[in-house]
Amino acid sequence: MIILIAESNYSPEAVKVYKTLGEVYFWFPGSRSSDGDKVAKSVSELSQPDRDRFLSKIDIIVIRLMLNVRKDLIDRMSNLKIIATSTTGLNHIDVDYAEKRGVKVISLRGETLFLRNIPSTAEETWGLLLALVRNLPWAFDDVKNGNWTPNKWVGHQLMGKTIGLLGLGRLGKIVAEYAVAFKMNVISYDPAVSQKEMKKYGAKKVAMDYLFKNSDIVSLHVLLNDETYGLVKDDHLKMMKPTAYLINTARGELIEKGGLESALEKKWIAGAAIDVMWDEKDDSGHLKDNKLMEYAKKNTNLIIVPHIGGTTYDATRITQDFIAELVRKNCKKSG
Repeated sequence: MIILIAESNYSPEAVKVYKTLGEVYFWFPGSRSSDGDKVAKSVSELSQPDRDRFLSKIDIIVIRLMLNVRKDLIDRMSNLKIIATSTTGLNHIDVDYAEKRGVKVISLRGETLFLRNIPSTAEETWGLLLALVRNLPWAFDDVKNGNWTPNKWVGHQLMGKTIGLLGLGRLGKIVAEYAVAFKMNVISYDPAVSQKEMKKYGAKKVAMDYLFKNSDIVSLHVLLNDETYGLVKDDHLKMMKPTAYLINTARGELIEKGGLESALEKKWIAGAAIDVMWDEKDDSGHLKDNKLMEYAKKNTNLIIVPHIGGTTYDATRITQDFIAELVRKNCKKSG
């Protein structure tokens, strides 16, 4: 069996598990397992004919976010049996086509008990929120330019403010607990969660329109699927207070395309911090001629970071090991 790992750094324990299943290759040159051992075998350095021949032999491809697995790549991997990803979101994989081809997708989606101890994205949400409302990135830039002007970067305190959580699943619940600790009012819209359940986390269940109209900060914690694609419309953003902020560490496509750009340019909202964008590409191609990027370069109310919510040393290693074990169990079961 041939396993291809399409990440530049990987848990040595996970690599050991994959080596019990077959021969392990890495996609990127200079890849290392996270114990520092350099991996010499790199698929991306092969010539195109050699690469195509190699890809046709792949049984398992292991990814996270550095490589998108679409129809064209799946077709080139004619022997592919498993796509393994240490993520809950799956929009970097053509899941429907994979299943049509009989390829099993193994992910963290639905692994509720395991994920309870992986708060990295929730912690990043809170970091972005604090950075945005306190103007921290731009104040630091100002200091680096030799200035010491505290009155230029007056921000807002959180106590007494209302945070609206769009989605109160695993991550939304953790963020709700952070908000309660900061003595904020917490409201949430999630049709799948009852008022009784929300109350356990200090949140009040409200309608979606109410959330956008009454929140000082709106934070998105919704899985992307056919039903939630473009869930947040221009009309929702127009409902927001002009003093309100929006945080998105879920998926860019949850917001109607172009909506956030309009909200910022037309001053419907005071600012935004995002970890995700529309049509993310592993070669950074989505940043070219991107209106949000151009806006961020000229303004001090938009933070963009490159989808690093779950990218902590702790979460990365733990989830990679977990997915490797799921793959091993699946191979043992089917073998």
